[in-house]
Amino acid sequence: MAETDSVFKLLERLPPRPSDSMDKVLDAAERCLARYGIRRTSMTDIAREMHVARTTLYRQVGSVEEAIALIASRQLHRFLDDLVSILSRPGGATPEDLLAAIATAVRVARTHPVSLRLLNDEPDILGSIVVHDLAPFASQIAEALAPVLHHAMATGVIRRGDPLLAAQWVVRTVAVLVVLPPEGRMEEFLDYALGPVLRAP
Repeated sequence: MAETDSVFKLLERLPPRPSDSMDKVLDAAERCLARYGIRRTSMTDIAREMHVARTTLYRQVGSVEEAIALIASRQLHRFLDDLVSILSRPGGATPEDLLAAIATAVRVARTHPVSLRLLNDEPDILGSIVVHDLAPFASQIAEALAPVLHHAMATGVIRRGDPLLAAQWVVRTVAVLVVLPPEGRMEEFLDYALGPVLRAP
């Protein structure tokens, strides 16, 4: 597992939101990771996918591991952007709106090409992430999500409480569902698991 240790080390401190100018690099990296897997993807593969020289690629991203961390950051911020957009609707938002957004996030995570590669072809890497490396990554996501939930609490969209604890519960529920989805409808399961956290008593 030495080849993935540096990935997990990077995920201990998720990088800031990548700029839109990085999309071409990260899209190419995603395609290569989905095609070859985490172990076999190289910077040469990504450069070839972009039709650029490796030196050009290295000026934008320093390693495959850095690209993976940036991909994770991009996905997180897209999810947060969706939540902020929901909370900013002219007619207001409801707990059901947030539950629907969380359900969508689980589906996106499960069907993302890189996730599918991990789930289907590299389960040992996924197992190592879950057992050893998920906690610090989950904590970062919860810290990023907490201000969004704090705003939702302050505006009466969801029940008041500790936004960080609520965020931690949401993140851990999503992590379980990505690896072990429910047999029934996702929305029903999330309503059962997260409804008491989000709805006013």
